[in-house]
Amino acid sequence: MGTLFTIYLHELNEARELAVFQAVFDEIERVERTFSRFLPSSEIARINRNAGQGPVVTDPEVFHLLEYAKDLSGKTEGAFDITIGCLTRVWGFSERKRAIPSSDALEAAEAAVGWKHLQLDAQWRTVEFLKPGMELDLGAIAKGYAVDCALDILRSLAVQAMIDAGSSSIAANGDFFSRTWPICVADPASADVLLSEVLLGDRALSTSGVKEQSFTRDGRVYSHLLDPASHQREQDSHLLQVLQTTVLAPDSRLADGLSTALFLLGPRRGEAVMERFPECSAFWACRGEEGDFCAGIRWPQMESSTQ
Repeated sequence: MGTLFTIYLHELNEARELAVFQAVFDEIERVERTFSRFLPSSEIARINRNAGQGPVVTDPEVFHLLEYAKDLSGKTEGAFDITIGCLTRVWGFSERKRAIPSSDALEAAEAAVGWKHLQLDAQWRTVEFLKPGMELDLGAIAKGYAVDCALDILRSLAVQAMIDAGSSSIAANGDFFSRTWPICVADPASADVLLSEVLLGDRALSTSGVKEQSFTRDGRVYSHLLDPASHQREQDSHLLQVLQTTVLAPDSRLADGLSTALFLLGPRRGEAVMERFPECSAFWACRGEEGDFCAGIRWPQMESSTQ
């Protein structure tokens, strides 16, 4: 999935540790084989090849995640959208060959994006693209889903553990990690600076930011967190730049998708969306005209505030 998964286990002997590690990483690889659009044999790749020609029957697991993702698109005003495959491809983030596309290429890619044109039929369990050239990209949710699936394995084995997927998706099982192991939210401008520290409890944490995949042209930062509506949304105002968004949610699937959406929306627009997710908390690191600042909604030890 283009990231490093780290599993921390609590009080197991070496033989059982190895068995648990194997079971967990087998599950993560299974999720990748199913949902990666870069593997020609994956179910998502098969859907991308065929769903523009008519309805494609898929398996229950894939259909349910697509249903969930489409529902999340509606609740986030379209800021989260798994139909951005063509858009990420034209910007070169998919192949790590980042470049500003031509206006014609960008226009064509944007025309192929739109969650409302992803048709799902629950009765027949089919997927169909109603726009030509549409392509699914579950990069903003599949990693979180993999963390959830891995955590289910750990729960079934009655093992206390924490899963860290590239430091951007973190979840834990058992009191040792969730109640006593603080998670640090670092400043995107300096990893040595701590912005916040939280305990997971029964929640998952996800962080979305420009640090890992971005480039700068003419003083403007372009990142892999592309706006499905207009490739780089002018968040809140042209003077505000969101650097990082962190979300606490009941599971990693929701935390991943919501952190992406709230990054694109910014604090003010994000505040309205967060009303639909009363069980979640959000934390933004931003850069404004007067310098860097943080904003939060229901964030632990921080009064809700937007700038």
